Amino acid sequence: MSSWIEWFGMVASVIVAISLTLKNIKRLRIINMVGSLAFTIYGGLIGSYPVLILNGFIVLVNAFYLYRMAQDSKRPERFDILFVHPQTDKYAQLFLKFYSTDIQRFFPRFSNDPVTGTLRDAEGCFILRETLPVSFVAFRREGNGEISILLDYAVPAYRDLKNARFFFETAAAKIASPQTVFSAVAEVGAHESYLRKMGFREVGREGSAILFKK
Repeated sequence: MSSWIEWFGMVASVIVAISLTLKNIKRLRIINMVGSLAFTIYGGLIGSYPVLILNGFIVLVNAFYLYRMAQDSKRPERFDILFVHPQTDKYAQLFLKFYSTDIQRFFPRFSNDPVTGTLRDAEGCFILRETLPVSFVAFRREGNGEISILLDYAVPAYRDLKNARFFFETAAAKIASPQTVFSAVAEVGAHESYLRKMGFREVGREGSAILFKK
């Protein structure tokens, strides 16, 4: 077998392997389809019909579901807000516990301790997307009239900013007046980038933490 064909097969394997590490379903299917297409070509090059047919089928399956996703994206999604008490609502506690490791990636100082934790004296809400709880926002009303965003977490499969836009453009009107200032603190680069995309502006720094207001 020619060495370039062997390398082509290895590259196809790497692409498929990378796709399986992705949490975003759409990206997973796109990358997996590219890898499967490469494997289909590889199967043809080496004359292996089982490899060609199997991976050709996987390409079609991925293409079908990507088409379905594209059609669904054209249909207006329904967003709702469900207010809960972060420290007493059982589902909120289960949600925070289940995603605790991932939450720490974006909010390293987050603590769910009922007495000294981040959510003491806080209010909270779930952002529902087609009735699915895809984001959890915890906030606290400060004495100066501002609202501090203590936690703004979206589950991995729904990090397309639509949840955040719904909260700040629609749901926020239910908890504050149009003139209310929202504040947030970013401790990691991904959170900093997110806040800037949502229109927050940097107002200061405390050590490695960046202070934002909107």
